[in-house]
Amino acid sequence: MQEEKKGLSWMRLIFMQIVIGCVLIGIFAFVFRVGVDEVRVLPGNMHNNDMAEGIPMRMSVTYPGVGTTVIEDPKELIAWKDAFAQLLHTGTQRNHGNASRLLLSGSMAYLDQEDIQFQVGTSGLSFGSMFVGSMDISAEIRKLQNMLIDKALTAERVGAAIANMDSEVFRLEEGVLTPLDSKARAALAQQTSTAVRLIDFSQFSFPDKQPNAHYVVQLTDAKASAKHWLHLDQYDNAYFVVFDLLDETNHKAYFKQNDAS
Repeated sequence: MQEEKKGLSWMRLIFMQIVIGCVLIGIFAFVFRVGVDEVRVLPGNMHNNDMAEGIPMRMSVTYPGVGTTVIEDPKELIAWKDAFAQLLHTGTQRNHGNASRLLLSGSMAYLDQEDIQFQVGTSGLSFGSMFVGSMDISAEIRKLQNMLIDKALTAERVGAAIANMDSEVFRLEEGVLTPLDSKARAALAQQTSTAVRLIDFSQFSFPDKQPNAHYVVQLTDAKASAKHWLHLDQYDNAYFVVFDLLDETNHKAYFKQNDAS
């Protein structure tokens, strides 16, 4: 009987310690507000900044009047995601729209969230519901715009714009625009669409001489409030320099004809 009483007293002691421990844990949890499975709502600006932080699966870039280019390379998509995220985190958020003359638009498709639309111009970047732009990041925005132009203004896209019968193609000579006939237009479209993009053009002195021919393509751009022209300078019947007067960065794309020596 005495051993049975000792066993019961030990059980009571252990039980009391458990009860006291639970009470103390409850008191500390109440006093210090220790959250269990706590749900937090992120502030609106933090949510917007994190829009570019998902896992990109595909990105499309549209050059107005020229066409859309799709990017699916994983490494390249990560680089684009980082470029957008950097500008969204460092730029100054504004409420007005993009007043740039040339706007490149597109969308970023993610694995873990909805697709997000974007627009890039010299005056700023809109990404989803955000619009950022300030003097501090103006150089970075122009750099991003030039990179997007390089992706969208390809030889294939330029050739397709020339071949598109909704567009008009002219040769500019001594200030006079002369429409190209179907044969000359088809030849020009073939030359440009099969051309090779030049990355290093420092060895060429294009600005030092007049082009052999200057072509103008009036693009079909439903959103443009005025006529939108794409210009092509041809040198030595071997090289093309393509530029857009609406592009405020004065970016130029250099090509070499595929059959040129």
